[in-house]
Amino acid sequence: MLKTDTSTLRVGQFSAYYGDRAETFRELLDSDVDILTGDYLAELTMLVLHKNRSRGGNGYAEGFVRQIRPFLAEIAEKGVKVITNAGGLDPVGCAEAIRSAAAEFGVKLTVAAIDGDDVIDKIPDLLAHGEELRNLDTGEVPDLDAQPILTANAYLGAWPIVAALESGADIVITPRVTDASLIMAPAAWHFGWNANDFDYLAGALWAGHAIECGGQVTGGNYSFFTEHEDLGLPGMPIAEIAADGSCVITKATGTGGVVTVDTVRAQMMYEVGGPEYHNPDVVARLDTVQVEQAGPDAVRIYGATGTQPSDATKLSLTYEGGWKNSAIIGMTGRHMQEKLAWLKRQIRRAVGDESSFDRFRYTVVGPESVSDGNLEQSTALVFVSVLDRDPAKVGRRNFADPIVQLGTNNEPGLFFAVPPQREKLAGVQWPCLVPKSVLHPRVLISGLDPIEVEWTAATGGARADGAALSSTDADIADRDWSQKTVNVAFGDVYGTRSGDKAGLANLGVWARTTEQFEWLVNYLTVDELTSLLQELEGLRVVRHVYPNLQAMNFVVYGYLEDGVGACTRLDNQAKGLGEYLGSRIVEIPSEIVGAIENGGAR
Repeated sequence: MLKTDTSTLRVGQFSAYYGDRAETFRELLDSDVDILTGDYLAELTMLVLHKNRSRGGNGYAEGFVRQIRPFLAEIAEKGVKVITNAGGLDPVGCAEAIRSAAAEFGVKLTVAAIDGDDVIDKIPDLLAHGEELRNLDTGEVPDLDAQPILTANAYLGAWPIVAALESGADIVITPRVTDASLIMAPAAWHFGWNANDFDYLAGALWAGHAIECGGQVTGGNYSFFTEHEDLGLPGMPIAEIAADGSCVITKATGTGGVVTVDTVRAQMMYEVGGPEYHNPDVVARLDTVQVEQAGPDAVRIYGATGTQPSDATKLSLTYEGGWKNSAIIGMTGRHMQEKLAWLKRQIRRAVGDESSFDRFRYTVVGPESVSDGNLEQSTALVFVSVLDRDPAKVGRRNFADPIVQLGTNNEPGLFFAVPPQREKLAGVQWPCLVPKSVLHPRVLISGLDPIEVEWTAATGGARADGAALSSTDADIADRDWSQKTVNVAFGDVYGTRSGDKAGLANLGVWARTTEQFEWLVNYLTVDELTSLLQELEGLRVVRHVYPNLQAMNFVVYGYLEDGVGACTRLDNQAKGLGEYLGSRIVEIPSEIVGAIENGGAR
């Protein structure tokens, strides 16, 4: 390493996704950060960028270029490093756009691009050499003749970014890398870690996991938000990383939101699975992580351990997954079930039997009341969602228009909330594994020869096969609780956080006292969860228990069908699944509930 330091490294996350708010550079630069990191690549963003490029646009996140332009001079003056995956499908083009902007303002900055993640041209050779590209979640082998691959990008790790920093880069533009790598890399560079410092790398990974989703760790999407008067606009998070990989999570100066053990614990349970969190550079153990309040709006994460990574990394394939469409129909007042049954019969006659489509779903939202309240509260919205490989079956002529033609020929009060729509392409993200040996990352800096970066971590460990880990249930005794119980909303006592990973949904739950956790572990089994959430019936659910965080995580296979781009559920990212569980009324021993005041605050 060219730089070895023992001082705390302050890393501020300025973007959580493509479309995040644009003013975040200002609040973080005013907070004296050393490193600015930004994530733009959700799982299907590569497909979005592919479509944009095919229409004559750019294959990188153009919003990043617009966002950073006004701050280039200040970044150079303060010596702040910027690391982002905004390069998408064209990191070289993105880096050139930043260089042009810097030249326009007369600012001297060294901009590096990283490539080597794109393996679309290597797919035939991979298959010829026995790589099956099995789906990590389902174990299925893709039918590449029926599903031509549009993008194929492997997840690179931290070391190409470290190489760029060692070569003097001020701004590093990456393609597809793991989200946490954006934070792990500057920590490894700053502290001089090597590829075998697995515990340190694991600690930095959890620092990255904590801040990668921006405001979600500073009060956004927080189930106990009612315990605070007004969280306002949660500030962007900062990870203060120490030389041993531990960190303190805080937030930009003078911003809204809050950082507590609960907001951090919620984020730690977001989009995770079992106790082993696989990263190209380390397998980080979630079951060793500890969190504690370290001061106002400051939470320490420590105790992380890591082990040797495997010789494979995740590969994300995207392809066209058919065509989808939807109609939104309103119905008001009494006889809702009879109206819905009539509507379904008429739609069946108009567009065909539900089974004739690849996927067909009715979702009914509301009503709040059919006899009290205003008109909106007495109205239900019926979402009719369809997906099929044949665009004609779900287009205007054969789907949307025939439903509109029922306007005066169906239940009383029928109306359409949106006009008839054209069919839209459904995108599918296919997660699988690829050997690291076929990837050759490079660092590209203008005026220098390309820098080849080898996979420096010792490999050859057990290769992940995509099978779910067995339940990690802790050995927690089921104590004798008092017979006195109370009926309360589950979310009055327990926190929840949910999200998506391809076709999976994850649902994290945590307790705030030892007694609450002990009861939770013995109460909330997979069977009990399925009985509380009827949508899980028939789906495979795996439970993992984390005593160190007083938390549990449920992985729900197939809940999101083929992922966000092709899912016919109304909430196609499972964001509301946790709050849905929190709304269920459950019978809990009164001794662990505590005093419930002010709408759930304790």
